[in-house]
Amino acid sequence: MTQAADGLNNPRPGLSFEFFPPRQPEGEKLFWNTLETLIPYRPDFVSITCGAGGSRQAGSGELVRQVHERTGLHTVAHLTCVGASRPDLTEMLNFYQDCGISTILALRGDPPRGESADVFERGAFRYAEPFVAYIREYFPGFRLGVAAYPECHPETRDQERDELHFRRKVEAGADFAVTQFFFENDVYFRFVASCREKGVHVPIYPGIMPVTDYKQIKRLSELCGSELPGWLTARYEGIRDDPERMLATGVELGVAQCRDLLRRGAPGLHFFTLNQSRAVPRILQQLLGEIRPDLA
Repeated sequence: MTQAADGLNNPRPGLSFEFFPPRQPEGEKLFWNTLETLIPYRPDFVSITCGAGGSRQAGSGELVRQVHERTGLHTVAHLTCVGASRPDLTEMLNFYQDCGISTILALRGDPPRGESADVFERGAFRYAEPFVAYIREYFPGFRLGVAAYPECHPETRDQERDELHFRRKVEAGADFAVTQFFFENDVYFRFVASCREKGVHVPIYPGIMPVTDYKQIKRLSELCGSELPGWLTARYEGIRDDPERMLATGVELGVAQCRDLLRRGAPGLHFFTLNQSRAVPRILQQLLGEIRPDLA
């Protein structure tokens, strides 16, 4: 992880972008176009999500390799342990090591669609904590990131218990964390303050999700346990069938949220791009003075 990404001795805020592997040819073109659009903002890293299971992990791994080799960007590989055997996970870790990937976002992950709940019992690791500990012991050269949930993991819904789980993941060997998206910055800062009180001192990067499609974000919020505040819902009343007005509103709210996060001391910004290039560049153009003054 670069200094900007891990928060060590770096005067500027970190900047990173998250992408997912496209499934169709048109999606692949959009992925690369979006990546090319965002490269000029000099991200400290880009991360690529992955699906559960061996074949989907391998497909994500190939995309990680291509991004790393074609762009030279610090590329972070998401790796989930749900339902995966130790040999399969070891194979992926060896693959990333051989490709020159130096950072892994180690996650439990969600069950593949159609799988029963006992998929968690069939894998080598039921939770992210022992998975992180395994990577730290057998692949000590990787820098490790983990997920954080300012509004609780959707399966927990107990803030104190969730923060203790998070602390154990960090103690197992994590170097940094990226949060689930949220819209109330106070939620993020309360979470960080509480974690600091519990002895967690790694950088915790806020996840940013620009709202440019209200129906989509409502569905994602329900899945992820992120609250849609009443004031945000009200801003999209009457414009939910108008893509351009939703885009403009999402950019306006995104700029305000990011500016407040930076002003109050967040170590950087991690954007969930959804492989779309319209909102994030518009937000960054208005934040260059705060996050990339050399480009302003």
